[in-house]
Amino acid sequence: MTVENALAVLGWCMVVNFGILMIWAVAMMVAPNLTYRTQRLVTSISQEEFERTIYRLMGQYKLGILFFNFAPYIALRIVFT
Repeated sequence: MTVENALAVLGWCMVVNFGILMIWAVAMMVAPNLTYRTQRLVTSISQEEFERTIYRLMGQYKLGILFFNFAPYIALRIVFT
């Protein structure tokens, strides 16, 4: 795999992952009660705990994108440009 291919893969991974994050965030802003009711079928947690957990997971997902997609992309750009 060439550096150009690695940059392309990391770039598209970032686009896809941030797209998933945006869809997730919009779903939580537009229909928080629907997502809570759907999740309540599987587990029995309070709505406050559900929201706290969801936003914590969104933050962790964003950090994962930054650490595993954005940082290597920038490092490759700096080293090979």
